[in-house]
Amino acid sequence: MSLIQQALEKTGRVQETRTTTPVSVPKPWERDPTGAILEPKLIQIQQKHSKRWSFYRKAALGALLACVVAGSLYLTIQESRSKSKASFVTAMITPQAPIKIFSGNIYRLTGITDLGGKAMAVINENIVGVGDTLFGKAVVKEIGSGEVRLDVEGREIKLTL
Repeated sequence: MSLIQQALEKTGRVQETRTTTPVSVPKPWERDPTGAILEPKLIQIQQKHSKRWSFYRKAALGALLACVVAGSLYLTIQESRSKSKASFVTAMITPQAPIKIFSGNIYRLTGITDLGGKAMAVINENIVGVGDTLFGKAVVKEIGSGEVRLDVEGREIKLTL
């Protein structure tokens, strides 16, 4: 027994214990008839909105993942292409053209073209025109279709494609 109850008994007053039920306060929308109707609809709209944004987030993450995968695949393909292009270019630069060895130098004709009315030839990977010299010994005398004539130390040699 508590001290307060003992003191009350001595004075002749006994305190009754009362249990009170909480007074239920109506919610604001319950007091308003339109609020009671609108509240469930508002909750439903909020749930739909939440689901929609969840879908948008998932779709955005999926698109981002797809972009990352596509980018990495693109870079992988570019690397493999650059490696294959390098070997292809090397193969194109060194075709199996007939060679002439004269006066200690090798002459290989790999291409002939016409640039703005001026004939040009590719000899030993050098682009030359009529009158140009190679190795200080050979002078390009004539560039024709499929052949080039060189003057090497006074002797004329013919290179063909």
